[in-house]
Amino acid sequence: MTAAVKPAWRGTDVSVAQVLGKLKELRDADARSEIGNADHVNPRNSVLDVIIVASESAAAESAAAALESLAVHHPCRAVIVVDKPGSRESRIDATVSAVAHPRPGGAVSVHEQVFLHVSGPVAEHIGSLVDSLLLSDVATYVWWTGSPPVGLTRFASALESADVLLVDSSRFDRPYEQFSRLAETAAASVGKVFGDLHWARLQPWREVLAQFFNPVDRRGFLRGIGAVGVDYIAEGRGNRNAAVLLGGWLGSALGWRLKSSAAGRGGVLAANLVSPGGYTVELLFRPAAMDGFAPGEITAVRVEAVFSGQTCSIRAVRDETDHGHVVLEGDLRGTPLPRLVLPVPPMADADLLGRLLVDARTDRAYPRALQLGAEILRSARS
Repeated sequence: MTAAVKPAWRGTDVSVAQVLGKLKELRDADARSEIGNADHVNPRNSVLDVIIVASESAAAESAAAALESLAVHHPCRAVIVVDKPGSRESRIDATVSAVAHPRPGGAVSVHEQVFLHVSGPVAEHIGSLVDSLLLSDVATYVWWTGSPPVGLTRFASALESADVLLVDSSRFDRPYEQFSRLAETAAASVGKVFGDLHWARLQPWREVLAQFFNPVDRRGFLRGIGAVGVDYIAEGRGNRNAAVLLGGWLGSALGWRLKSSAAGRGGVLAANLVSPGGYTVELLFRPAAMDGFAPGEITAVRVEAVFSGQTCSIRAVRDETDHGHVVLEGDLRGTPLPRLVLPVPPMADADLLGRLLVDARTDRAYPRALQLGAEILRSARS
């Protein structure tokens, strides 16, 4: 069964009321065409609203395509806003379309898309702009692509409409400032859920570490971790967001408290923390160079621990010849560990988005990792 694309409507310099009217017409016409000789219309099963905000058409179309690829499993209404707030006069150009994915039993999974090219003062108030276009009684996700204006009116307006706010901190223009403001906004936004595509990219690294310490005879070493090193692709300090999120995840999961952090030469960042047992833990974030990887990507993780007088040292390093794997080596209780090659596969935006649509609302680890990571960054600046 193949998807059917419903005819699109395009309007220039239109009102939101006109867009809503055309959206209703499209849905009504679709329903009438389905009835035929049948007694009823096949049920629609849209389960969420997704608002995509982008500053350029190419980014908007890329994000819309990622969402559309997921629509058979996550039927939704998507409102894609390309916003250009600098103009003096408000203007809205719109395109309305729908894609119907047939499902077993006669049901239809419908993905409705509303593209809005918005300029002028109306672009400052995205929440009120799109509110009437959203389905009722479903969760609303706002995905702000690119580098979001965290702390500004435009961002706050979009957040008002969101149950879940998604960003990609790998694409922040000002990584330190925006990461810190995102953490502050998340902490102050009661009832709102935040998610980050960059966090989803870290899942394979988190699994590598969690699986190593999962055997019962190794878990004691978690309480005795004394040093953690994280290398990431950058010139100078670069974009540390993935690195501090990984460190923030490990530290928050193990109950570490930050004592201090300081920035060193060449972009190195060192943080001193205290474990619940009173032991000092050093977190070291270090920029590195490796061909074939995007800025900010993790290239290596090192962990050293002592428990009951015995030592543990592991190193997980990207395989330069096979970018989808890491090589895990080390020593455990004085015995070299067997060399393991473990998957850390690259993931497309559609895969990352799919994970967040499912997991973001129940993920308790990301908010804690975000707050500790931001605390480390702020301490190094103070």
